[in-house]
Amino acid sequence: MKLMNLILKMICHLMPVPVLARLVNSSLPKSESAFETFSRVDPLLFEYISAKQLLYLFKKASRTIPAYGDYLKKVGFSADSIKGIDDFNRFVPQTSKNSYIHAYPLNYRCYQGRLPSRGVLEESAGTTCNATTWLRSKEEEEGHSSMTITTLKYLYGFGKQDRFIVINGLLMGGWAGGFRFAGRFENLSVVRNTGPDPQKIINCLKEFGTEYTFLVGGYPPFIIELIAYGKKLAGFRWTDYRIHILTCGEGFAEGWRTYVSSQLAPGALIYSVYGAIDIDVGISTETPFSVAVKKLIMNDRVLRQQLLSSDRIPGYIGQYSPVKFHINEKANKKGQKELEITLLNLKSSSPNLKYNIEDEGGTVRFNDLCIRLENSGYPISKIKKDNGIGIIIPFPFVYIYGRSDGTISLNGAMIAPSEIYEALLSDPELADSVDTFKLYTGPDADQFIRLFITLAARKDVAITESLTEKCRIVILTHLLKGNECFRSAYNENPGHAKPIIDLIGHGTGIFADDKRNIKHQYFTPSQIIDG
Repeated sequence: MKLMNLILKMICHLMPVPVLARLVNSSLPKSESAFETFSRVDPLLFEYISAKQLLYLFKKASRTIPAYGDYLKKVGFSADSIKGIDDFNRFVPQTSKNSYIHAYPLNYRCYQGRLPSRGVLEESAGTTCNATTWLRSKEEEEGHSSMTITTLKYLYGFGKQDRFIVINGLLMGGWAGGFRFAGRFENLSVVRNTGPDPQKIINCLKEFGTEYTFLVGGYPPFIIELIAYGKKLAGFRWTDYRIHILTCGEGFAEGWRTYVSSQLAPGALIYSVYGAIDIDVGISTETPFSVAVKKLIMNDRVLRQQLLSSDRIPGYIGQYSPVKFHINEKANKKGQKELEITLLNLKSSSPNLKYNIEDEGGTVRFNDLCIRLENSGYPISKIKKDNGIGIIIPFPFVYIYGRSDGTISLNGAMIAPSEIYEALLSDPELADSVDTFKLYTGPDADQFIRLFITLAARKDVAITESLTEKCRIVILTHLLKGNECFRSAYNENPGHAKPIIDLIGHGTGIFADDKRNIKHQYFTPSQIIDG
């Protein structure tokens, strides 16, 4: 095995990067057999290939993408000073939507300043819901799809004896999430695009019946809503159908997975994917191994500290291909670790390098993960046996707590703290009456995941029903007017998308023990889970 990996590294060292990239892609036949091969490869070899591709892409982009070359020049940075992966991680300035994407026209962010001849223009709303246009060339998408197809076959068994129908329960329309979901799956199965409509999804199940296996894609809160809707229908039982689940858009606590599994027929497979249209919708995917590790750290505080250097529980833990993505963690001005992501696709027409999505989280190298698990009493062999895992892919882990600025994601809609702040400032009475607020998601009385906004009044402000109701009206009106993705989710289901807004006295309730002298503070979902 060691000799094989040594020979492979020598071959990779001698190969030009474009040839190496083609070889890596060709090693991904559209079946899970690729991962069986990968499981025998030294993780350090994947890291070597990743670094080689990254440095090639960086040098090429700095020379031939007008916007990127100008961006580096403006901050006084020379690409020639970067000699290795450590230099890249430490010294290359990060890019972001504000500093790079919005600063340059789309064509300037392409090679030679020109759009590709074939491709797709997509739109994302983002946290402020000012539409941003993204570009994917046809060749680029083909490069993405090979890993996606292989991963989905590995996770769900596409291509085996079961006949699949994929139901796309994501928000449809001009945004890229639902569109990309459908595009990735149409190479694997028949796809039914219903959007987040429980009745349409159940009609699809009834129409095609128990001959098929269904994979339902949707945001975690919608999946709960869907299950509750079906339970109220006479003559319909979830356990009559073979259903698997794929979620995206936001993380969840393990209790969510346990509940959803309990409502479906035995054998239901439930996984989540992490992505962003800025980079790719499939940056990372949960695997049987990552799910097992997430369950371990939920119940072992010492292990959490060993793996994550934190007592907090992430909403998402998954694995990512280091030959497809380079992910580096870097502390921001608040001391939070944020992810800097580079897509290692040489066919990308408009690559983003060292791009900060402003997601708080981190990474763990595969070898480091195995050592820490072993030292904590969880050898890999035991984890495989206890969880019935056949193949462990030696890819690094990435974990996500949420947006570092406190932005909340709910059913595909992103609600930023700044939007609530702007709503309060838009009304003179509320600006004078409200001192601070906190955002978080959680279950309501019917166990539906909702957005909660708790406002704290200023000192000596009387809490009245009329003032509280005005807060609700002003905030909801502002979100509906200025946040297109929230408006779309609200129109789909006003009852569940409408925030639960409450006004409480100064220094009371969830603000009672808050001694920090900060004007506006926010909870992220992971912090609520932690208590």
